[in-house]
Amino acid sequence: MLFSSLTFIYIFLPLLCILYYSIKNAVWRRAILTVFSLIFYSWGEPVFVVLMFASVSVNYLSGRLISKAEDPSKKKLFMIISAVINLGILAAFKYIPLIVQTINVIPSVSIPVPDLPLPLGISFYTFQAMSYTIDVYRGDTPCQKSFLSLLLYVSFFPQLIAGPIVRYKDIAEQIPDRTAKIDDIFYGIYRFSIGLAKKTLLANPCGATADSLLKLSVSESVLGSWIGVLFFALQIYFDFSGYSDMAIGLGSMFGFRFRENFDYPYISKSATEFWRRWHISLGTFFRDYVYIPLGGNRKRWLFNVFCVWFLTGLWHGASWNFVIWGVFYACLLVLEKKVLFKLFDKIPKIPRTVLQYVYMIFITLLGWTVFYYTDFTALWHHLATMFGMAGAAVNDLFIDSVISDNAVLLLFSLVFALPLPAFISKKAGALIKNENVIIIIKTVYSLALIFLSTAALAGNSYNPFLYFRF
Repeated sequence: MLFSSLTFIYIFLPLLCILYYSIKNAVWRRAILTVFSLIFYSWGEPVFVVLMFASVSVNYLSGRLISKAEDPSKKKLFMIISAVINLGILAAFKYIPLIVQTINVIPSVSIPVPDLPLPLGISFYTFQAMSYTIDVYRGDTPCQKSFLSLLLYVSFFPQLIAGPIVRYKDIAEQIPDRTAKIDDIFYGIYRFSIGLAKKTLLANPCGATADSLLKLSVSESVLGSWIGVLFFALQIYFDFSGYSDMAIGLGSMFGFRFRENFDYPYISKSATEFWRRWHISLGTFFRDYVYIPLGGNRKRWLFNVFCVWFLTGLWHGASWNFVIWGVFYACLLVLEKKVLFKLFDKIPKIPRTVLQYVYMIFITLLGWTVFYYTDFTALWHHLATMFGMAGAAVNDLFIDSVISDNAVLLLFSLVFALPLPAFISKKAGALIKNENVIIIIKTVYSLALIFLSTAALAGNSYNPFLYFRF
């Protein structure tokens, strides 16, 4: 298993910081970050470090061959070979069981399903490694001649197993040497504390409540089915955006500047806008490396959209419900562009805005329902319950109790899923103006969040890691 959260916060991270900041030599600093990143990844499954080394080696060699080749066709060949190897490794560990299970649906076919362990974060670091080779091929970045630097880029622990997907060209200049000023370190701690609090104080309790409703078999109701998915929607947002906040914060502490990965997606008014705000690094990856090369908006637009969203769904997990989830959003994006946006434009502003938010809440909860259930029988039963087709009551006493017990959690989760706290913080900062006072307030706030998160981690065994399948 991974480091326990408390071991990471109070042993691993302080020890790394002490060693890193006590040394001024850039090469040694890179080596320290790389060694600690590999220790972090190998703590529970050291064998998969070999797989990571293989991935980095393939891309390092490919980058060197691409940069030395003068013939464009050879450059393209080396890039394609690298992509095939990368995707082949990913498919071998992640998708072979799904392929075999699908084949076994054929009558009289019964192939043993291989029980392959899934390396943590393999989809994240495979995409990052591929972005390096593709960027070198495109001429967007020079070839990296240092294997250690490329290994650090792929293995750097903050975003290694839960994202965001950091593209090589975005941090290529930061890898050789960086300067982490005191402001960067302070911001990093502040941002890390926010992400940690999202995970421990909001995502975990939302997840426990969601599981208690979505996995319910004794008492079910229409209201309970919707409330359960609402809590799951909040869990996955705070879980994923929390990890992204922690990654951005940790990166800042060591001089790296990662791009934002979430921009309050639940204030969106359409599926199109939602996917400009949700998991931004994945969306831009597929846009730049799949959608545009296929032709983008210029040719075969419909095919390109469905291809990208088929792959987006498949990336999230080796189960057909994720593919259906991806295709569901492809259909929504096409429907919005061809029909819904034109209809919305004909409605006056205020009712249009209300209608758009209602539409967005409805499709988002429907989408997360498909995402949650890998078992199609359970998925169909839950969908039927949501729409009152399973003979379930509209409400029951159990659901009333759950809502009553978690009313404060729901309120805080809804508030912090919106940009209201950030808006209030910005306005307060503008009123205070005194930089020293602002620093003191943020310091106290960060320490309070870390203290509360520590208490939650120490007293709660429910701390799921949603991204094991990624």
